[in-house]
Amino acid sequence: MPSLCRRKAQPKSAEEATFLHLPDDILISIFSQCRIDEILAWRLTHARARSLIDEYMATIAPAVALATFPHSDRLIRPLEGSTKYNFRWLKGLIPRQLAALLVDRHRIADEWMQSRYGIPAEDPFGDELRARVTNGWCVLRSLSNISREVHGTPAKSLLGSRADIANKLLRPSRFKLEALVAKEDIILSKRLDHIRSLPVQHAKDYKLMMALLSATFSTSISNVGAEFEPWIFDWGDGIDGQRAFRKGQTWLASFVLAQGPDLFWMQWWSLPHDSPQTQNYIRDLALHTFRQLPTPLVDHQRSLAHFFQTVVNEQADVMGHFDGSNPFPYFKEYAKCRRQRELDNVPPFGGIMADVPFRVNFKCPEELVNRTALLLEAPRTTPISRGP
Repeated sequence: MPSLCRRKAQPKSAEEATFLHLPDDILISIFSQCRIDEILAWRLTHARARSLIDEYMATIAPAVALATFPHSDRLIRPLEGSTKYNFRWLKGLIPRQLAALLVDRHRIADEWMQSRYGIPAEDPFGDELRARVTNGWCVLRSLSNISREVHGTPAKSLLGSRADIANKLLRPSRFKLEALVAKEDIILSKRLDHIRSLPVQHAKDYKLMMALLSATFSTSISNVGAEFEPWIFDWGDGIDGQRAFRKGQTWLASFVLAQGPDLFWMQWWSLPHDSPQTQNYIRDLALHTFRQLPTPLVDHQRSLAHFFQTVVNEQADVMGHFDGSNPFPYFKEYAKCRRQRELDNVPPFGGIMADVPFRVNFKCPEELVNRTALLLEAPRTTPISRGP
């Protein structure tokens, strides 16, 4: 499937100047054929483009939405009144599409049992669940923004005593590590303040979304071969990686908190789907980032992610009301609805996500490969009991 939001090479400054001096009606027509990422880039880099896009957003936004999501009818169904087509609506399509993807593609999460868990993106039955997952993506966006803001702060403002300055001069590598650790502590503090300030329902929505998101990380028994990279983020080689992600016990949980929704938007929708680099975008970025970090910092980030998740669980009242953050009752009810539709000869709603590179695939652990081989071999080697 070709990319629905390809990135263009940066034009030269002379070409930019010529382009932006075109008449307004021509620029509006051009902007209307752009995709969301391109519109966001124009608004951030050119004052005239930003002014023109904002002024004619009611005209441009629906066209940009259609160019970005040409088959997502439910996502971009017409609003009542052009005044509702604004920049906030357009940007809000990103978490809504990520939610539609996560709910739709989760039906293939349990390949071993051949279960159908998910709800097709065009099926109205999934509207409530998709709305909750959208809220979860928005919470993740806020948490990742905290990381970006803190990491943009100069280290000297965090460690500014004379002893710290001397330490920087005498032991620069240690100073750098201490500064990074200090930033991670500040990030945790701000994230805790943020999650505790949220309504309980938003915390539940965030936990529900992360539960679904954990299923994207796969160390399936079919992931064998040189093309697969091993899960190196913690102990166990990813045998129970999905559960570790949900509990915040893997470094990958810290990585996702820092990167936010952009990580999944890139692999699932923004980059060309037929590119080999797109298929493993999240995996390769995670591995590259992990390998650049010192072990003490990795261990610290992992422990903070685990602590943060315990606070999320408290805020979401997991112990008192587990089903409030559990997505699977929705799928159970949908299974009943789907069976009834089949009995009533109601045609199924179509899916639009089949070609999306949804999975983040890692090599199946050797222990699991050997264990599976033994299970498959057992019937052949078990002696057949014969009667007297």
